[in-house]
Amino acid sequence: MWRLTEVQQLTKRRVAGLMSGTSMDGIDVCLCEIQTHPWQCRWLTAQTIPYPESLRSSLVQNQANLAQIAHWHRQIGEAFRDALAKVLADFPTELHLIGSHGQTVYHEHQNMTLQLGEVAFLAAAFGCPVVSDFRIHDVAVGGSGAPLIPYVDARLFSDLQRPVLALNLGGIANVTLVAHGQVPTAFDCGPANMVLDELASLFSRGQMRVDQDGVWAAQGQVRPDWLDDLMAHPFIHQSPPKSAGREQFGSPFVQELVNHTNPGSAHSWYDLFATVTRFTAMAIFYHYERWIQPEQPVTEVIVSGGGVHNPVLMRELTQIFHPIPVSTSANYGVNPDSKEALAFAILASERIDHKPTNIPAVTGAERPVLLGKITEL
Repeated sequence: MWRLTEVQQLTKRRVAGLMSGTSMDGIDVCLCEIQTHPWQCRWLTAQTIPYPESLRSSLVQNQANLAQIAHWHRQIGEAFRDALAKVLADFPTELHLIGSHGQTVYHEHQNMTLQLGEVAFLAAAFGCPVVSDFRIHDVAVGGSGAPLIPYVDARLFSDLQRPVLALNLGGIANVTLVAHGQVPTAFDCGPANMVLDELASLFSRGQMRVDQDGVWAAQGQVRPDWLDDLMAHPFIHQSPPKSAGREQFGSPFVQELVNHTNPGSAHSWYDLFATVTRFTAMAIFYHYERWIQPEQPVTEVIVSGGGVHNPVLMRELTQIFHPIPVSTSANYGVNPDSKEALAFAILASERIDHKPTNIPAVTGAERPVLLGKITEL
């Protein structure tokens, strides 16, 4: 059993980070070792553990009363506990600290954000402090609670000594300008995998959750009129700071898109996949060109998140950013699939060292604050 005061004294900590994003496609678990003086983070292992299917289906449908929310809070906490236990069974190690993001079930920019997943079950099972509920402290001082990864991007990539764009392709796409000696510039850009995943489920009648390897998009043609309509979405042109989630690009948005485009044949569905994939890349580049390039052109785009496995999306990004090279975070020792889970391990370690980790220029907060609540049993 590790007490908080004991963990705070450690110069090397083994920390677990747990994260489930807006795609709700599983629980990302990452184990790392963090050295505090001088600061260094060493990745140990990571896995993505599927949600129990009944829980995932309930969350995706997102229809709940108070009783359902209370049950979700426990069930998600238990699912996170079980996911971490599976990873530790494959990679046995003693944990000093856990950072758990939980599952976002509601996010409204600069108003309210809600993550579920009771962490008392983690603290009880693994005998160490748990840091959770990272976003709400930023909201309490006028911020949006997102994005929070820019602090970690700066930790991971500022040593490159050249300006780079850290791009995360989760359910939502978000970017961070990392330039040595500068406060990071960061914001959400729109959907990455969220809309494509929802379309895959509709097209396959629930048999598929993703456009695997971009095979459907690869068979389609981009429809310029559909693309123009997508690029006209108000969120794309909203000035930062800004953040997005299912409230902007979830099921209602996708259903309206399908109703508007009316893809009757398989080929028209393929065209829709191709168009949305192009839209994802164009929206990201638009944000770079509008709000980052005038401040600081970058030397490289470093991509992480599940979208790295979509070759059509990666090809679109490579073409639209040319001649700026597009690579993945794996080139810098950061597993693209677990960077966000790693981020919450890092944020947890910073929290117990009393270091503010929100960036007011990014979230719109009035001031820097400590992020995360500490649970110790």
